[in-house]
Amino acid sequence: MAFWGRDRWLAQGLEELAPVSPWDEGKVEAAGYRLSVGREYFINGDGSSTVNRLDTEQAFVIEPGQFAFILTKEKVYISRSAIGFISIRASTKFRGLVNVSGFQVNPGHAGNLIFAVFNAGPRHISLREGDEIFSLWIADLDAGVSNLADDKGNISSKLDKIPSDIINNIAGPALTAYQVSKKVAEVEKSYSERLTKVEQAQGDLKVLLWRIVIALGVLLTIAMVIFRQPLLDLATGEKEAAASNTAIETSE
Repeated sequence: MAFWGRDRWLAQGLEELAPVSPWDEGKVEAAGYRLSVGREYFINGDGSSTVNRLDTEQAFVIEPGQFAFILTKEKVYISRSAIGFISIRASTKFRGLVNVSGFQVNPGHAGNLIFAVFNAGPRHISLREGDEIFSLWIADLDAGVSNLADDKGNISSKLDKIPSDIINNIAGPALTAYQVSKKVAEVEKSYSERLTKVEQAQGDLKVLLWRIVIALGVLLTIAMVIFRQPLLDLATGEKEAAASNTAIETSE
């Protein structure tokens, strides 16, 4: 088994049936070919079983702990005398996105590839239609495989979309450690906000009570000022009346 080098890739790209379509010589690496994000993807975790469609250069996000299917933009053609190997490029892998779909493309495959990926990192990963995040390598077999055609002689695996059967197998809510942590954080935030509101209400009540006490004190002071002089006058009048009565009694 020998892997294709750059010269072999460039030579095969000139053939009538290139190993990748649409063919772009600029995507040929030292020993492989860069594949990009296509028009379809699916992310589990929201209970939906709908495949999402992307417009040109439209972006989507894979959150930490989420599993996704991504269709490649390119079609891949592997002859019956070769086998392909796939991976996620290091620049994307270092962000936490890992390939969990397997690592080989069988002899006789003809069509798009579906990458099953998992965000094992701590941050959201944003991808865009056309992003070159996958790599493909091809190696020759020592003998061709002859039992891959159907009764009509067609090569197997003419894949051009994400099949609904694999979506149904994983559709539904997901509960990862990150999502549990996120839920706990949301509960803590909600509790903190409610506690803050209660503390604010208690503070407002204390201020109101102090205002009532001060207002009562002011009213009491005003009342004392208003009624003090009449009370003094009344007391003085009573004393004068008593003195007058005493004088009358004495004169008698």
